[in-house]
Amino acid sequence: MIKSIALPALLVVLLAFLGFQYYITSVPDLAGPVSVEDSRFIERDNSLLVTLRGSDGERFTVGLRGDIDNDPEETALFFIRNPDLVPYVYWPGLRSNDEKRVLELLEDVVQDQAQDGPVSRIYEVLKNRN
Repeated sequence: MIKSIALPALLVVLLAFLGFQYYITSVPDLAGPVSVEDSRFIERDNSLLVTLRGSDGERFTVGLRGDIDNDPEETALFFIRNPDLVPYVYWPGLRSNDEKRVLELLEDVVQDQAQDGPVSRIYEVLKNRN
């Protein structure tokens, strides 16, 4: 009896873990209009961070780490899907589909708000990579 319950229970746990992993590593579809809640440059890590907030209150933090001015091609993109629920920093691969989704999200923000700050800086670095 226990063996017949163990396998389905294990499968359910694995599916739940996969769903959770997908949630924390995917780029959200923020409800518009998307506003810039916070932006900062951390000199110690040479990181540029921007926190976006959708009209539904969902937050998304995206950033670049590395020498943005002299070597933008080598900067690493990272993001945090939901820092209130899970403070997990995800580092997508260079020119990956996740990086392209972040680029599309930032493109919408830049076009809607005509930004000329950290959001547009991150957008330009990602755009020039593709």
